[in-house]
Amino acid sequence: MSELSEVLGAVMISLVHARRLADEETAAVAEYYKDNPLLEGMSLPRVRVPELTIDMPITFEQHIPAKDAELDTPSNIHKALMEQFKQSLDDEDILSKTKSFQASFDKESKLALDKISEMQRSGNTRVTREALLRSIDDAFAKSLKKNTANKEIPFEKTQVVNKSIRHKLSQVALKSNSYPLSLVANATTSSIKESTNPANSVRLQITLREEGLEWATSSQDGKIKNRLQPE
Repeated sequence: MSELSEVLGAVMISLVHARRLADEETAAVAEYYKDNPLLEGMSLPRVRVPELTIDMPITFEQHIPAKDAELDTPSNIHKALMEQFKQSLDDEDILSKTKSFQASFDKESKLALDKISEMQRSGNTRVTREALLRSIDDAFAKSLKKNTANKEIPFEKTQVVNKSIRHKLSQVALKSNSYPLSLVANATTSSIKESTNPANSVRLQITLREEGLEWATSSQDGKIKNRLQPE
């Protein structure tokens, strides 16, 4: 048994590799044409499949409900956050100049974490890691405004500190990750044939459209950059 996403993904991956094998063969033919005086001026044969429709039987064996991410406790997150905050201030050599800023951020970040935690407990809204990051960003900005640190500390240093606590928060915020709803499916033809009949069988008709990509090389600030773009 596999998840439906794995079955569909396997079909799409197979098409990608089919295109790769065809292009490798085209490259081999190109070498052959180049070395043959009678063929070198002719266009290369290249087979593409711009659209592929697959009609396949399938059975759904199980439904697995979605699971939302679970935040760690506010106290654990806050402790890790403040440790990183003070370490970053020390790294930027501004720890001793920011006592009031530290106290203010301690208070504001704790309030923000408690608010997010209460939202998750109520179950009225889905709490994401990004929502948590933004709430701490707001606490950071609010703390800066309340203190002279906003004027005394260079903007570049506060940005470095803010970036470091965002990174730390991303690492420690979640106690468990979220999982989307999934369907366990069986796409083995022999098994489906034995357990179903035309009256109760499910069929999926999938149309896949090919979109070719190619490498584009450009130069910017003396550096060579390669990007994939549509053909």
